[in-house]
Amino acid sequence: MSIDPRQFDFTRRRWKWHFLPPEVAGELAAGAAPEELVCVKATETRAVYRFENYFIKVSGSYRLREQLNPAAKREYQAYCQLQKNSISAVKHLGWGRCGHYTALVTEVWSDDAVDALNYWYSLVYKVQDTGDFLEQLSLFLQKIVNSPLKHGDFHLGNILYSPGRKDFTLVDLHNVAVGSEPTLQQKAVMLRILAELRSSVKPQKMLDMFWQIAGIDADMAAAEIRKKLLKDTERNLHDWPRRVKQFLNGYSKFSDFVEYNNAVLLVQRNKLRKNLFDPSAAARGEYRTLRLEFSAALEQMLFSFYLSMLQVPHIPVAALAPNGTLYYPKMPEFCCVPEDREWVNNYNEYLLCMGLHLEDYQQWRHCSNSQLMLADFSSMLAAMPDREIFRPAGVDPRSWHCRRK
Repeated sequence: MSIDPRQFDFTRRRWKWHFLPPEVAGELAAGAAPEELVCVKATETRAVYRFENYFIKVSGSYRLREQLNPAAKREYQAYCQLQKNSISAVKHLGWGRCGHYTALVTEVWSDDAVDALNYWYSLVYKVQDTGDFLEQLSLFLQKIVNSPLKHGDFHLGNILYSPGRKDFTLVDLHNVAVGSEPTLQQKAVMLRILAELRSSVKPQKMLDMFWQIAGIDADMAAAEIRKKLLKDTERNLHDWPRRVKQFLNGYSKFSDFVEYNNAVLLVQRNKLRKNLFDPSAAARGEYRTLRLEFSAALEQMLFSFYLSMLQVPHIPVAALAPNGTLYYPKMPEFCCVPEDREWVNNYNEYLLCMGLHLEDYQQWRHCSNSQLMLADFSSMLAAMPDREIFRPAGVDPRSWHCRRK
């Protein structure tokens, strides 16, 4: 179903609003024309737009179940429950319906707010101190896990962070409810969210956070981290065929096409959707190159993408040329083989939970930003039980083309 603003124009269509303050409904009817809506994100069935000081999440569905009990209504009801229990969430103003479309209107919490995972990666990529952020996150999670919140999709992408306020709040309240007082085990399950920081947080630090936030001992915490890694791996494998198609088609979340040296290259993106390959930097010789037969080079690139999806820190394949040339960022300065074997062993255990095998610990490098990073993943790729998933058929680099600006 099309999520085109012209199909549900707030200024021309008759919307029936529930709980939305009349003055807000009036603002939408008077000024929220399609050309005034700024799309924040969109899928085939829903989209989020910003209009002045509001976010409007619009969904479209012909399904009877959605018509009888729309997601917008459920999210608004969840927000009301959270408010009664003093659980922080962005302010929900009301929801409405117009034909097969529904909309949820929320207030902008803070102009500098970003999702917590994006902010985390912005610190990591800039090699900035993460101590304050982790301390503030611990305080927020302490409130959350000790509350009666039941969240079926609890991850850092559903938490907003405001650097100005130095505070967090919940967003996207689908699959959210309020239940009874949580048990210690339920708190531990909620804190699996900490495993999303695994690429740059030492395992021991993660265990310490479990204890500081909810008094969860190392054994229980380690068990929950392992379960999180297994679940992430299962989901990644399930989604992999679709992810490969998206990656090879230049889906903006994962990849891009860039022209360099009279060819169009397939470029991998980082977690902030920034290209890992810069043509001007390549012209200055700032990348290490390796040329392979195209299918072998493609396998290397897709495996690097696979590791990125699992948040395994490594020197990634930045770009692939049609002639099979791979571009790698040069190793950061001041990298050495790590001396802390316990740290390495903990990371290797993470890898095993994700079905990855690394026999030579000397492939790990300890970088100046206190991060572990895999210098070479070739032996890990060779040990994969099913390498065919990294060898898609029919990939023709002659069809690659740059996006129109």
